[in-house]
Amino acid sequence: MSRLKSRVIAPALLLAGMALATPAGAQEARSVAELFSRPQTQAQLMRIEVALARVQARRGIIPNEAAEEIARTATLQAVPPAAVAEEQRRVGHPLVALLNAWARVAQNGAGEWIHYGATTQDIYDTAQVIQTREAMRRMIATMERAEDAMLRLAAAHRATPMIGRTVGRHALPMTFGLKVSSWLAENRRNIDRMNGWLARTNTGMLSGAVGSYAALGPDAFDIEAELMSELGLGVPWPVDWKGAKDMFAEYGALLGIAARSWARVAQEVFLMQGDDLRELGDPGSEVGSSTMPHKVNPGPSRAVVALARVVPHQAEVLNEWQVSIGERDQISNADTLGEISATMDRLLTAAATMMEGLQVFPENMLRNLGRTNGLVMAEHAMFLLGGRVGKHTAHEEVRLAARAAWERGTTLVEEIAARPGMGPIVLELDLANQLDPARYLGLAPETTDRTIAAIRAARAAAAPR
Repeated sequence: MSRLKSRVIAPALLLAGMALATPAGAQEARSVAELFSRPQTQAQLMRIEVALARVQARRGIIPNEAAEEIARTATLQAVPPAAVAEEQRRVGHPLVALLNAWARVAQNGAGEWIHYGATTQDIYDTAQVIQTREAMRRMIATMERAEDAMLRLAAAHRATPMIGRTVGRHALPMTFGLKVSSWLAENRRNIDRMNGWLARTNTGMLSGAVGSYAALGPDAFDIEAELMSELGLGVPWPVDWKGAKDMFAEYGALLGIAARSWARVAQEVFLMQGDDLRELGDPGSEVGSSTMPHKVNPGPSRAVVALARVVPHQAEVLNEWQVSIGERDQISNADTLGEISATMDRLLTAAATMMEGLQVFPENMLRNLGRTNGLVMAEHAMFLLGGRVGKHTAHEEVRLAARAAWERGTTLVEEIAARPGMGPIVLELDLANQLDPARYLGLAPETTDRTIAAIRAARAAAAPR
């Protein structure tokens, strides 16, 4: 180490004023897809190398003036991505290409000290953690944007009656607010899972080619920890993880789960806005068909369903990435991190747009609630009658009456009253008024209120990301 220290100039200067920001020339990524673009990735790699040089200069491992020069030249103007791409075509190695191009512009031999003691995957895996964390934060923000819209919808329609459907059939009355509450809760669970991933996946590494820390000597653990702190990351894991990609597999799995959650919501919106139901209005395209002028096709809901078919398959690739030979085999699926992130970002943007522009037609919900002439009130009728004739007898009487009403196009009350011995009980119970679907909502409004309160409490309690 004495040889290294002899080359250090002004060791008391700890580079305290050296900025650790995104290298100049790299504008903040406007989209999740852009986070993984070549310029943004290069900027992130250079940021990590600058942080490494800064830590090493403080510790007297490399000269302060070299670290200053490394930071000064860490710009996309000084090291254009096109020049790096050209160098990569020559040398065939992405990071070596960057280091070569960078070293050419760094003066006074500072290029010799770039990437000192690190290996390629130290830098790339750390960059991928930073990129995916930023992508996850942006995706959560979009999910919370959709959540805002759903909170408004749930509050506005906490008591709006509609028909609940099970197995594709009319089941019982409910409220649209209750339906939205189900969407809200699932979305919040996905956000919670994503926040958990952010808490768990919060560090990179500087452990060398096989994770033995040999290149940086006995202080390597401390140097690694200081680098992570310099980058705003957490405490390093206790062992190298280059050959383990479970954190990225989890990233993909969480996006896959969230994608399918939104597919469920979007498919409901897609169906409920159709002409046969017309309970919702999905912001659609201006022109829906080249031959049918009357058509306005669904927009965001269709996009969400389509994209949700892609994300889980991209997640499978990240899952396969977990299998590695030895300490690492360089069979990388890192490109899939960018692909799945971009796809999911498009999906969530469409989902938020869908929710923000969703139209609700309560009058059509009420109309559809009455389409079966009261059959959806069979459960309530059974319990009302059960107090007089017993629950099991009431179930059989109502079942037979419901079948007759379905076949004849009559009402449920009419057919119950026509059953032997049931007419007087129907009159006494005033069954016709009791079986009003809009009054048989149970605790649907209160459940909606409870959901809204729980979501708001969860948001208030969420730790900063």
